[in-house]
Amino acid sequence: MKYKNMYLLNLFETWYKMASLIQSGLDLTPIITHHFSVDDFQEGFDTMRGGLSGKVILDWTK
Repeated sequence: MKYKNMYLLNLFETWYKMASLIQSGLDLTPIITHHFSVDDFQEGFDTMRGGLSGKVILDWTK
């Protein structure tokens, strides 16, 4: 598998491609490793920066 860093490179094109993949049934749950309430955003950012996480989700509904 070939990976490409995004960093605003083709941001909108990437956004539409990902939306299409999700709508077609792509399951992203295996890459989500952590969930945090938005109130705990600092812990979420620290977890992300630690380099041992996959996707970190901030939940704005809690």
